[in-house]
Parts: sequence; C-alpha cells; structure tokens
Amino acid sequence: MRKLFFIIIGCIGFLGSAQLAYAGFGITPPYFKSDTLTRGSVFTQEIIIVRGDPIEDLKVDITVNVPGINQWIKVDKGLDFILPKGTSQYPIKLTVTVPPDAEFGAYTGNIRIRTSSLQSAESGVSIALGAQVDVDLKVVDEIFDFQVRRVELSEAEEGHALWWLDFPGRIPFWMHIENTGNIPSSPAKVHFDIYNNAGTNLLESADSTNKIEEVAPFATKKVLANLPTWLKPGGYLIKFKIYKRDEVTKTGEMTLSVLPKGTIPGYVGYGFEGLHLEDKLSIIIPVGAPIALFGGYRFMRRGKKKKKRRTTNERKDPPIERTPRQEPPVSRNIPTGSHIVDLSRKK
Repeated sequence: MRKLFFIIIGCIGFLGSAQLAYAGFGITPPYFKSDTLTRGSVFTQEIIIVRGDPIEDLKVDITVNVPGINQWIKVDKGLDFILPKGTSQYPIKLTVTVPPDAEFGAYTGNIRIRTSSLQSAESGVSIALGAQVDVDLKVVDEIFDFQVRRVELSEAEEGHALWWLDFPGRIPFWMHIENTGNIPSSPAKVHFDIYNNAGTNLLESADSTNKIEEVAPFATKKVLANLPTWLKPGGYLIKFKIYKRDEVTKTGEMTLSVLPKGTIPGYVGYGFEGLHLEDKLSIIIPVGAPIALFGGYRFMRRGKKKKKRRTTNERKDPPIERTPRQEPPVSRNIPTGSHIVDLSRKK
C-alpha cells in the first residue's frame, strides 16, 4: 500500500513538471478575420504563438477546418514544424487567396494548433496542448476604402524666378494610408489653405499636383502628395483636406516652415508642372502654335495630293483592245464562156 502511494505521488509530480513546461501557452489574436475580401484578393494575418516557459522544443501540428475553402488557406511555416526552445513568442502567418471565380458569401470554421513535447514522445508519455483560431471570412463585391493613420509635413524652400516664369516651392505632404477595402486605393487629392502664423489671414490655396500612389488591399503604406507654394520664407499655418474620391475623409492643421532657396540639402523644387496656368500658356502658345500651323499645312497638302491623284485615275479611259484588220474578200464577175489566160507564165 505504501509502495502504491509513492508511485501515485511520483506520477503526479511527473505530470506536474510536464505541465509546467507548457505553462502560459496560447495564441494572439485568436481569430483569422476579414469581411472585405473579393474575388482574386489575397489577405494575410499574423498569429503569434506564446508560451511562458520555453525550456524545450515542441512539435506543432496545424489542422485547417473551414468547409469549402480549406485549399484557399496556407500557413507560411507549413502544417507541422518545430517550436524551438528559448523562444517565448513565435509568429506564423495565415494567408487566404480567393479564387477569381469564388462565390460571394461568408466562410467560417477554425484552425487548430496542437503542440506536443518531443521528449515526452520518446519516453512514451505524450502530453499535448492546443489552441484554436476562429476563422470568419467574407467574400463580397469590390470595396474602395482607406483610413489615414498619420500625416507628416516636411519643410519647403521658397520658389524662384527664371526669365518671366515664377516657379513655386514644393511642399512634401506624407500620408500613412491603410487600405481597408479590397481593391487598390489612394486619396484623390490633397487641398491646402495656407494662413499666416496666427491663422487669421488666408494667404494661399493649393491642390496636390501629382498622382498619389495607390496602396494594395489590406496594406498600409506611406504615400506622398506634392503641393506648390509661392510664399516667402517664414512660418505659416496649414489647414489641410484629404479627399476620398469626391468626399473629404480627413481634415487637420499643421505648421509649415518655408526656408530660403538652397537651404535644404537635396531639395528638389517644381519644374514646368508647378507653374501657373498663364505661365504655362506663355510657353505652349509661342512654341505650339507654329508647330500646329505647320502640321495643319502639311496635312492639307497631303490631302490635296491624294484627291488630285484619285481624280486623275478616275478620268483615265480604259485601254481599247484592237483586233487585226481583215480585208473583205474580192468578188469577181466572170462572163460565161470566157477564157482565162495566165499571163505570169507567158514569155
């Protein structure tokens, strides 16, 4: 009886020590979720396996159970791998790739992550712990949407004059855009109202001049909008508007510093694209008008030549086929009873 008591106590201690090796095991976040997928889209989410006492290697087995779309879901580490000792946080990435012919609708299920000790397997005593990732995916029609997470305003240099042209300074305005839709998207434009430092007098208004780079679905990226300014060096207050298509999606205020030309290393100002419309026309009209007139003259001459050639061809008579001339047969009336003499043979 006493011997049995010690055996039970030893088993409890062994199991207790094995359990300690798994103490604090879990995952974060415990879900794989997106409600903005569309046909052909790819969505990736990171899941972190966490354990409190990483004293040994663990074998990890993953089972995907999402009816109808198991083949859409991939794990970057594979469905079985080793969780190395000494690592308390181990990230894995789950990726769903939606086929181009997928049906719209909701797809739910789970992904089970099961861990087991390699040492326990060798000793014949296997203790396994696991966690479950809830899957909730929706395939819908195209969604254009994004969030502006943060904005940054860089210093600018004053513009400069060249001949009669007034080139502006360039204000770099950076935006951290998170695409929350399922198609590539970006702000349509950025608008600035620039005031004096106290914010009491409106000095200048401008729109972004460049096409803002698109952000891929489910991604976050820092993109740039360039805006012109003709203000002199000094400090100013900017009130900005960021447009999502035709609607304003974010507004705010920032301070701007305009510095003398040549102050910022590597700074690139505006070229032709930053000029006022009247300055652009002052270049385009003198250069473009002669080219347009010459091109029109050449086009008209070419048209007249083609028309003349076509008219000449239409007036030509078709060739006449001539047949060899045939002489009509000579008929002779010879009186009856006449004698014909062949003079050619007479000597």
